[in-house]
Amino acid sequence: MKKMMIVTFLLFVLSINTGSSNAPIQSVDLNLENQEIAITFFDLSIGEAILVQDPIGGNVLINTGSSSSEKELIERLQIYQVKEINEIWLTNADEAYSGNINSLLRYFNVKEIIAPKRLVESLIQKIPSQTKVSNLKVNESIEIVEGAAIDILHISKAGVATFMLSLGSQDLLVMGETDRELEEEIVNSGKTAEVLKVANFGSDVGTTSQFLHAINPQMAVIFRHKKIDISESVLERLSENWTEVYYPYRIGSVTIRMQEDGYDVITIPTKSTPPGH
Repeated sequence: MKKMMIVTFLLFVLSINTGSSNAPIQSVDLNLENQEIAITFFDLSIGEAILVQDPIGGNVLINTGSSSSEKELIERLQIYQVKEINEIWLTNADEAYSGNINSLLRYFNVKEIIAPKRLVESLIQKIPSQTKVSNLKVNESIEIVEGAAIDILHISKAGVATFMLSLGSQDLLVMGETDRELEEEIVNSGKTAEVLKVANFGSDVGTTSQFLHAINPQMAVIFRHKKIDISESVLERLSENWTEVYYPYRIGSVTIRMQEDGYDVITIPTKSTPPGH
């Protein structure tokens, strides 16, 4: 039986815009405690971007969303009080994952870029002298923020990375691509994950029933791509597995406060709500 997931709405949110019930949140203070991290799936109109934060001010951004969502991404980073970025991880060369990397290098003090080698070479126009560049390697384990580690499970020939982010007994599986062989490999490894970032924006090519049954996620997150429709078959399979699905581009940024033995979910409305809605 799955653990009961505690869903918390805005208990840890500090809003500095209280003039209207329709106004979006303008500032978020998560007040993270020791041995706790926050993982935020940004509600970009197009593309994927995930922010990981720790109690001592560490900020790591995994992917940067589409360039068409640049303004949204910058606003979300400001809402979550990000002034500098310790690391930017790139896991896919597709524009929906990497479209804002060069903008972020201009607007923020980025200390390090971490990505498969060919992504760095093909995507980044100019790397500031103070920014370190590191290449991802399969089976490598890296501490991403205080207390949390990432294990690189797979890097495809095209430079697409799949990894597991872990804190204590809690795991987030970030699927980089819809690859049946990769899914079978993960199934055979015996790995499980409380949270799944669904591969390829919910494309029907992957996220099989066998895969979902094996990793048994309580929660799944699906981002939006302008050229890919979310497969009804994938949603059906997630439903059959009793996995709760979150769509940030519909409901607002989704933050997981992850502890070593559990997690809470916070939905942050970062867009204005029209009157009457």
